[in-house]
Amino acid sequence: MEESGPQWCSRFPGSTSPDDLADGFKGQVWAFLSAMKKGGASVAVTATYRPPPRAYLMHWCWLIGHGTDPGSVQPMEGVGIDWTHGGDVSAARAAAQAMVDAFGLRVQPSLTSRHTQGLAVDMTITWNGSLAIQDYNGAMHQITSGPHTGSNLDLVGVGASFGVIKLLSDPPHWSNDGH
Repeated sequence: MEESGPQWCSRFPGSTSPDDLADGFKGQVWAFLSAMKKGGASVAVTATYRPPPRAYLMHWCWLIGHGTDPGSVQPMEGVGIDWTHGGDVSAARAAAQAMVDAFGLRVQPSLTSRHTQGLAVDMTITWNGSLAIQDYNGAMHQITSGPHTGSNLDLVGVGASFGVIKLLSDPPHWSNDGH
């Protein structure tokens, strides 16, 4: 067993490639990405598939860093992490918070998410001026409203036409069902 800390954040790496998404959803994401880029958007995919051990690390470091008793965490087979630091709760919380920071977490990660199923993509989307984008059905949309990010409600509607649904409470997160 190895104590928790930021060294764990590079283990069990996730993917940033849409090719690693589940069949079906993968094609929907590629089509939406293509439409956005053709329309003039800049898109950076930051996460797609997340292995379950990575989700486990992200989930529990957040909870411990935010007050959960490190001794209450159930182990995961194949992940030899010691969340307790030999009973030193202060050290355990500090190490967990260092992991939160190293992962760049802004919201509590789910233990089981659409990412672990290959059904979610995190992406940063921006554009200048207006975005001329064609939806899945071929209709053209001129998006001039703000913000010029993935949180733009007009863009959210276009994404939905591709079956790529925005989770409004999580700025980069899109999935097959909005969760």
